[in-house]
Amino acid sequence: MDMHTAYIQAALDKCREGGGVLRLAPGDWRIASLRLYDNTTLYLSSRTHLIASNRWQDYTDFHVPTTLGCLKSPFLQKEWRLPGHYVNSPITAIDAENVAVIGEPGSWIDGSDCLDPKGEEGFRGPMGMVFCRCRGVTLRGYTYRNAANWCHQLDSCIQVRMDHVTVLGGHDGVNLHHCTQVWIDSCDFRTGDDCIAGYDAENVVVRNCSLNTSCNSFRFGGRNLLVEHCRFWGPGEYPHRSSGRHNTLFAFAYYAFHYDLCRWDSENWVVRNCTFEHLDNLIYYNYGGDWNHNARPLRDLTLEHITIRGLAGTSHITTLPESPITVTCKDLSLSWRNGLPQTGVLRTSPAVRLVLEDVRVEGVNQSPAQ
Repeated sequence: MDMHTAYIQAALDKCREGGGVLRLAPGDWRIASLRLYDNTTLYLSSRTHLIASNRWQDYTDFHVPTTLGCLKSPFLQKEWRLPGHYVNSPITAIDAENVAVIGEPGSWIDGSDCLDPKGEEGFRGPMGMVFCRCRGVTLRGYTYRNAANWCHQLDSCIQVRMDHVTVLGGHDGVNLHHCTQVWIDSCDFRTGDDCIAGYDAENVVVRNCSLNTSCNSFRFGGRNLLVEHCRFWGPGEYPHRSSGRHNTLFAFAYYAFHYDLCRWDSENWVVRNCTFEHLDNLIYYNYGGDWNHNARPLRDLTLEHITIRGLAGTSHITTLPESPITVTCKDLSLSWRNGLPQTGVLRTSPAVRLVLEDVRVEGVNQSPAQ
């Protein structure tokens, strides 16, 4: 395939000298790995298409170490089949400030579902985009489809703004590991894997988004999470790539493991003015019982002004006695897909404190409050 990588990179290198905007004209641009530097915007005009190479050998991580400590874990290297070139990508920024990828309506990026037989799980290819140790990241306006692994991989970034981005198919929509001050607004995630994932994150706001997945809407750990005015729905329009399933597992699955740095307990999670439709389960949190959850506990979760329709199963919130959690539900209505499950609405443990106000559950006459 005729590649435009060198031509585009030469222009990006000129921007490195003092910043600038590289505006790509309408048409098909075929790329492998591009690198953005300080004060640079990659701008996609309407009908501009970036088509990533379908050869995994064409990509690089620019030989700069990532801050994803989990990649050094022998257990995860074996469990997930993690390669040494895990964070290769078509678009990368490392140790950069004020970088942006902005697209006009009608612009798109295609990851080509690049197959890597040496990749994670024996097939995953490069990430869609990688931002490592960056400050001031703006992602806006484009559609990204067929990412070969996580669509947007951000680690140790500060001040991230993502709005009006659409993600179709592929794997995770956006991953936020060790990131702080993140705003995600008016995005449309229709993913095969988790829509929004990450651990050790701080000050994350997600507003006005649509989240459709064949895995989890959120797989997340961190403090100060606000999710509001969002629609969660299943089943997933795009399949989970390794299993082929389409059902949505959980709206919220916890994520904080010992294989990477988790600097603080997760706390101050607020979810409000959201709707959930046709999910298997709402919440999965099993501190002390699931190795994906055991680095740091979740301390509190508030759900308010929530509508849940067509839920299939029982939510799971359990914790150890020394790590109590408070779950507050206010103005919440819940209806079932196939009637009240025999296992009930919620599985808990003694260290879970429930505060219920105006909670209406189909098949339950009264919801006790504590």
